[in-house]
Amino acid sequence: MKVRLLVREERYAEIYKQLSAAGIEIDDTADLILSENNVCVKYLIGRQGDDIFRLDVREITHIESFAHDIIAYSGGAEYKLTERLRRLEEILDPGEFIRVSNSAIVAVHHIKSIRPAISQKYLLTLTDGSKVDVTRTYYYIFKEFLGI
Repeated sequence: MKVRLLVREERYAEIYKQLSAAGIEIDDTADLILSENNVCVKYLIGRQGDDIFRLDVREITHIESFAHDIIAYSGGAEYKLTERLRRLEEILDPGEFIRVSNSAIVAVHHIKSIRPAISQKYLLTLTDGSKVDVTRTYYYIFKEFLGI
């Protein structure tokens, strides 16, 4: 059995040792995830075709959902993720990432400009040139988060 661990760094070695002793293999690409509550990850596992990448979350500009595909944008490249947006919202640092629509999460430090749009919306331009909408549902949450 293969398991991916999403636990605090200080507990990783201890849990890894216990699971390994029980015959459970730890693998960052495993579909089964063992996680702690309120843990913020530093890396996500993304795929491009058959290649698997370990993505530093500080380099991710935004994450979008297209039907069943979740795409992370980092360094001008696109990586397919296996986690759902709701799960990503839980495991990414809430001080660094914010949900701006039903289909997008952005890294706050990658916001280059904010343009008000019609009907309680914002249009964000990110450091990589991407444009992402803050929808009406998330408008006040976004405003309060940034203090605008």
